[in-house]
Amino acid sequence: MLNLFYSRLSLTRRSSLIPEKIITIQSEEDLKNITEGIGRYEYSRGVEGKVIVDLTSLRGIEEKDDKLRILAGTLWKEVIGFKPELFGNLNFSVGGSVEYGDAGFGFNEFRFIKDRVEVEAYLNGEKYAGRYKGGIIYAVLVKKENKELIVKSLTSQEFDVIYYKLKSWFSSSIPPFRDITLVWRDGKFELSATYPRLREELLKKFITDLSDGKIIYEDLSFPHKYRYFGTTTIDNLYKIKDQITNSIEAYLRISFNKVYFSIYSNTSLIFPPDVELSNFSDTSGENNLNGCIMCGKCVDVCPYVEYTKSKIYSPLGFYVLQSLGSSVQINCHMCGKCVDVCPANLDIISDISKSAVYDISNVRTENKLKELKSEKVILITPISSRFEERILKSLLYLYSKGLKVGLKYIDLDIQRLVKNQIDWKLLSNQFSGINLIITITPEEYYYLQPLKRYSVLDIDYIENYVMSDVEIDKSKLHIPCYFRDLEKKIKPSKCSFAFLDLLNNKNTPSKINAEITLCPFTSEKLNIKTPLDIVIPQINLNIIDLIASKIRKSLENSAQLLDDAKWYYGIADDIYREVTDSLFLYALKEIPLEEALILYFYIDRIDEFSSEEKKILEEKIIQLLTK
Repeated sequence: MLNLFYSRLSLTRRSSLIPEKIITIQSEEDLKNITEGIGRYEYSRGVEGKVIVDLTSLRGIEEKDDKLRILAGTLWKEVIGFKPELFGNLNFSVGGSVEYGDAGFGFNEFRFIKDRVEVEAYLNGEKYAGRYKGGIIYAVLVKKENKELIVKSLTSQEFDVIYYKLKSWFSSSIPPFRDITLVWRDGKFELSATYPRLREELLKKFITDLSDGKIIYEDLSFPHKYRYFGTTTIDNLYKIKDQITNSIEAYLRISFNKVYFSIYSNTSLIFPPDVELSNFSDTSGENNLNGCIMCGKCVDVCPYVEYTKSKIYSPLGFYVLQSLGSSVQINCHMCGKCVDVCPANLDIISDISKSAVYDISNVRTENKLKELKSEKVILITPISSRFEERILKSLLYLYSKGLKVGLKYIDLDIQRLVKNQIDWKLLSNQFSGINLIITITPEEYYYLQPLKRYSVLDIDYIENYVMSDVEIDKSKLHIPCYFRDLEKKIKPSKCSFAFLDLLNNKNTPSKINAEITLCPFTSEKLNIKTPLDIVIPQINLNIIDLIASKIRKSLENSAQLLDDAKWYYGIADDIYREVTDSLFLYALKEIPLEEALILYFYIDRIDEFSSEEKKILEEKIIQLLTK
């Protein structure tokens, strides 16, 4: 299917042939014996060929004195932090910008990116270094910026204001700006001029009516259906005015009398014959990608791509293959990382979940602990019912902190829960009188969030309470896929594949290196602890008999009162019950609340009490725990 995937060349263009072979490059060693093939450096654009050399995963940056050595598949957005002297569209690759002849920041001074940089490339199986002269690029050498840059800008809603400003700049000489960029977005034009501070005296006459500005970055961060790249001249700029103003965004890099443009539109545009469009421009054909802009951001963050070791099992793969009349089944855990980064705002989960089918035949869903009603509950679904000890640890921890919570089970179809196919409005009826749900797995915390739209309640995760009580070396902490905000604060984490294994009935090796995790499935898979395990290492259920003995001893100390109360039995049963209840309640109050909690869940294991006494004890424990 990867062959079909790479036959898509742009939003509307596909190859006239399906590639016969895909060669994936992970290191330079993989390139050394390749004598034929077309390089594919990024997902959003490509060239057709029988053999495609896939360099999209070849990424990395090395600082070498005043230069950056950048592997060809690296995106410009990854390079910006290293202060390169030039750069292209942030979502395009460095290698692609060279081979495809992009103009970028610095166009006025350096011309096209390929004219300024050096490459390490392979041509007919032989490596060469220097200016690009064809073949497959392995690395690109870009100089670092070593000068202070000043940015000036002019903003106007009128094209003529900007156009005649440009004409005046180039009418008698070539202004020594580093970069001149014209951008159209949000219904207005902005002309941006950047130069090294040391040239300020030379440029005074050009910038008298300009204001301070910021460097303009071009990227694929907005929905669009068509992309057009090409060149024209300043003299002919007026000829594409309508195409610019009818677009969503347009970026024009200007040098001498040359204009290189990138125009992004929701409608097909027609350009004058003397405007030269690049081979990567879209055609007037139909865009059937359902809104996907092929930026590839979802591929970079998708745990399921890493799990399956194939990029076709990404949302990008799903939309591209669908547009080509094929399909792919993505049985992922719908973590939503792709949704977070999608600039096209697609309803990805809804789209890919329709065909997902999980093999959960080995999932244990037994409920061993009885419910405990309260306004605040630990909620257990079939996802977490296997974690009996963790349920009890969570209850004990929260009670030790003074938070009295109950326990509620709810039988939900795991497949429908993961795919967000639950009737949340109907489900909300089961949470009347509940104002807080605490889950014991991050999966349930994430999947249950839609419930808040129909119920006045909050949803939290047990480890959020525990974290403040544990000193954690954050470099050794594994953060589940569902906690992106926490990842941003601490560090990105790889997926352990533990829950994916559960959904797909597999056992996939995990590459994470962690000593503590916020996910009980990961804890179970890798035999590492959660913060809750550190706070409450283990529960000794042998203590139940000791708890029962304490209560029996307290009741024996009140034996005379019990005997005296029997006088009311059969005459005033309510008085007899009131005395009996108060004595049992007094006995329970003499033990810690946590022990009463354990007794509630495991009272059936005790032979010391009669069934009537157990019934009274249960009632009084509930009163003690929930009031």
